[in-house]
Amino acid sequence: MIRALILAALALLPLRATAQQAGPSFDCRQARAWDERQICAQADLAELDRRIAAAWRAVTDRTPTDQRAALQAAQRAWLGERRGCEGPQAREAQSCLRRAMRARARDLEVMAQGGASSTAIASAPDTKPNLVAPPPPAALRAVSCPGTAGWVATQICATPGMAATDAAVVRDAEAARARLARNPAALASLEALLTRYVSAREACARATGRLPLDCLQETMEDAQAQIRRAGVG
Repeated sequence: MIRALILAALALLPLRATAQQAGPSFDCRQARAWDERQICAQADLAELDRRIAAAWRAVTDRTPTDQRAALQAAQRAWLGERRGCEGPQAREAQSCLRRAMRARARDLEVMAQGGASSTAIASAPDTKPNLVAPPPPAALRAVSCPGTAGWVATQICATPGMAATDAAVVRDAEAARARLARNPAALASLEALLTRYVSAREACARATGRLPLDCLQETMEDAQAQIRRAGVG
């Protein structure tokens, strides 16, 4: 009997390891706050949380001891921002949570590699304007309804309000390009962002663990927020 119980427990170990790997960086049994419950309930948010945790450890390891207090204060402020996404509209609240977590994951990963945050890079002054060649513009244009072919265009044209968001993203991108025209380094970062955005929209058609339409909506909203931050430079 005892041997059978031991064998049964050993058989469960791979399943538990897989569950832990798929879950967030914290114990979901202790999740009490709204944002923690959302992260535990959705696989893509759990993956983002693992990315943030891994990057945070790397950043902390490379940060001098006398600067860690400021780093921890910034992380606490971000956690407050993340928790502040909670709202009466569940879809909007979850989109806000995803945007906040994606941005934090990107910023920490850049810091872990020895760079500044993405916002700081986009806002950095251009001290050597002649050393960076202007990049080719990303293929970004507003969807024309009806008439434009493809999965993304079909969803944008069929979903109320999405065509307006699409047009706003393109307008913000053009405005950011104009503002950054004299800052080639920041313009290069913007064009790379726009290229990733165009690819990410198409990838939503094959999204796993998420509704493709939700993925597209959140990708567009996330891109608009990033473009506006980048255009401050």
